[in-house]
Amino acid sequence: MKQNDLKLRYRRLLLPLLLLCLFLAPAPRSSAAAKPVQISSCKLASASKVKVTAKLSNTASVPGSKCYLFALPFGKTTISSGAKPIQSKKKAKTMTFTFALNKTKASSHLYSNFVIAAKKSGKYIAVSDTRYLSNPGKSAKYTYKFPTASSKKGLQVNADMLEDAVELNVRHSVVNFVFNEMFAAKSERNTKTSYAYKYQGKTYWFRKYVIQSYDKQLKALKESNTIVSAILLLGWRDDLTNLIYPSGREKGHFSYAWNTSNASARRQLQAALSFLSERYASSSAKNGRIVNWIVGNEVNNYTTYNYAGSKTLQQHAQIYANAFRMTYNTVTSVYSNARVYISLDHLWNTNTVPGSFASRKMLDAFAAAISRQGRIQWNLAYHPYSSPLTEPKFWENKNQQVTQSLTTPVINMGNISLLTSYIRSTYGASTRIILSEQGFTSVQDFTKNVEKEQSAAIVYSYYLTEADDMIDSFIMNRHIDHKTETAQGLNLGLWTSTSATTTEWADTKKDSWTVFKYMDTNQSPSVSDAYLSQIGAASWSQLVPGYSAALYSKTNIVTVPMSAVASYKKSAAIASNWLKYGAVTTQKKSGKGLRVIHDYRRNRNSLWGFSQSFSKKLSFGTNSRFCTTLKVSGSTGSKVAVKLRFYSGKNILESTGIIPANKQVKLSVSLKDWKYRKAVTKIQVLLAPASGSWKKTAYLDMANTVRAR
Repeated sequence: MKQNDLKLRYRRLLLPLLLLCLFLAPAPRSSAAAKPVQISSCKLASASKVKVTAKLSNTASVPGSKCYLFALPFGKTTISSGAKPIQSKKKAKTMTFTFALNKTKASSHLYSNFVIAAKKSGKYIAVSDTRYLSNPGKSAKYTYKFPTASSKKGLQVNADMLEDAVELNVRHSVVNFVFNEMFAAKSERNTKTSYAYKYQGKTYWFRKYVIQSYDKQLKALKESNTIVSAILLLGWRDDLTNLIYPSGREKGHFSYAWNTSNASARRQLQAALSFLSERYASSSAKNGRIVNWIVGNEVNNYTTYNYAGSKTLQQHAQIYANAFRMTYNTVTSVYSNARVYISLDHLWNTNTVPGSFASRKMLDAFAAAISRQGRIQWNLAYHPYSSPLTEPKFWENKNQQVTQSLTTPVINMGNISLLTSYIRSTYGASTRIILSEQGFTSVQDFTKNVEKEQSAAIVYSYYLTEADDMIDSFIMNRHIDHKTETAQGLNLGLWTSTSATTTEWADTKKDSWTVFKYMDTNQSPSVSDAYLSQIGAASWSQLVPGYSAALYSKTNIVTVPMSAVASYKKSAAIASNWLKYGAVTTQKKSGKGLRVIHDYRRNRNSLWGFSQSFSKKLSFGTNSRFCTTLKVSGSTGSKVAVKLRFYSGKNILESTGIIPANKQVKLSVSLKDWKYRKAVTKIQVLLAPASGSWKKTAYLDMANTVRAR
């Protein structure tokens, strides 16, 4: 997610200093005496039935003749004086309680915390620990297989540069979902400005303009087969402070811990989670798709990112574990294979940022809190930034904070195998890891160009990730340099940004743009080998365990020339189902062809033009040439760049050329040497500036698009 000023300032100034604390021991477990009754199983027996099984080794240790099952409100661990049991059973060594889930009703047990009680002197006393459902996914409407990506390459995509992300072949991305921006204010609760969503008998309202902006981004990412992770955040809003954990209601923090202790606030948060998961986890994915859910950001940095007031490590971990479990139960009850993640920063055994816990301490305390009340499958979203952030050459370990021992202050890409080994050995290989945020600067000391070092760091990190079977993705931050970060000496993007008024505004591609595009393709070795000298190595196999060039050839990209021709003759047609693509406002007929009109509000480097997908694969077998006639009007420069892309599954043929503006040009591209030419699934005809930009009115005319011999 996007870093705020406070975090960056702390990291830049404090990380190089001496370590203030070193936390090594695992989080303490509960030392309370074992209860006489053990809930051995608490799960859904079917999509609509809950089954709780309890074991009693010594019947004499429990008073009375019966045991009673209570469904406590979420987050509660004690039986209130007015509570009533949902079932009772004759006291026995094994007792089984079966009852309705009531998932869609206010009486739903999806979030209940179950406990067994006995009656003594007319009062109910708990005789077991509490347990939540272990398999809420059994009630899910959607059960499709978790998607896989062709590679682990990912990017936090700028919403104005989605087309660039497609060209970069991004396979993983994250999107921030901010609850306080989504909920409609009282005056906005109408169908004109908001979406109504009924949840457990009550209607909640979500702002249309916010949700539609998510739709646009997620649909574009889905079209390019990108696996998306949602980062769930709660910021400050005066009329929504009830959603913030009570002791954390203090302005000035980036994001806040959720209030799961209040029924009304809890249900509103559940409604938001349910709304998002139903909208973006459906089988059709008509609004885009989300399969990963990250609860908060760097939650060990509790003052900045998960504020709940002054709390001990165990208290903070329990507050967060409650929010995590609530998210897990909600999203998996919609899509059974959804994955949910805890987010931690790279400060593994140290907390040099004031108001934070070491990430290892937070991880272990969180895992213990989850286990105490019923194990669910949690996963880890980790941020392995360099230390210090201003040094792209993580392999040099200049401030000596990275060691090859679990006592290391920092875990970043220089010792990432420590993290994966620890997770595997402590929590099991089913606990998946995504590296959901990291970046490397291309400028040091505000003036020194280190673009080559940035490129080396990116490709080296990606190679390490792809070779580690515990890690599912490596997601770079950022797509474009961010103004707040560049002011602090951090130029993390693949594009520069020179706008004085816009936070991120793509200007020129860095050296790393090309490296990032090709590092997971058949061209990976030819692109990456040039950066070995930056690292001081002779080969990648010297640096990366199990390195093989074949490991990184996830996409096959072939580049061929483009030719301007005097004329051409159609041999076979191409269907005229061309659709506008990218930074386009309008598409319409123009003479015998089609016209798309550029959206002048978009970044000048946002690609635009036409795209067409083919349900029946298109063959360029006999007629191996693609020909079209283009005219580009409205460029501020005398020339424009044309990009043609042909897709066949994960195989891509690209052709780029420079043509004059304001002049009709006939173009031809030969596919005859491309072995996938008989099974083309998509074609794109796109524009980019060769120089200059676009006028307020710019358009592309395309006609006579054919296959030719």
